Amino acid sequence: MTTTPNSTQRSRRQQHKATDVNFEINLVDGAEAERLGRQQAAVIRDVLLWHHQDRNSAPPDASIT
Repeated sequence: MTTTPNSTQRSRRQQHKATDVNFEINLVDGAEAERLGRQQAAVIRDVLLWHHQDRNSAPPDASIT
């Protein structure tokens, strides 16, 4: 089966399912706040890198809108 960029784009979108997200809010200060800030920055960086790599896995001719 031959796919056009539009049909490839549609199939990529259909593969993604909703994700449940749970979070907890903790108020901290001092050294604990600094440690938590570094940990959160590392996690955000990992997510952004993963997202960038996932976007780059699309076929070169597929347009992302």
